Amino acid sequence: MGEADVYARFGPTSEWDSCAGQAVLEAAGGSVRDLKGERLRCGQPKFLNPGFIARGAL
Repeated sequence: MGEADVYARFGPTSEWDSCAGQAVLEAAGGSVRDLKGERLRCGQPKFLNPGFIARGAL
């Protein structure tokens, strides 16, 4: 319906589970931010991402 394009993940994920999707989403104009509002970055300790919020382009 186009009302909201958001995915919130509050638990950890492995980088290999999220980095490719993040690249595609950002290329389409969306964003993936950690729960502090910073861009989610690869290279985390033990390759685990913290919780994050992904959203489509505005």
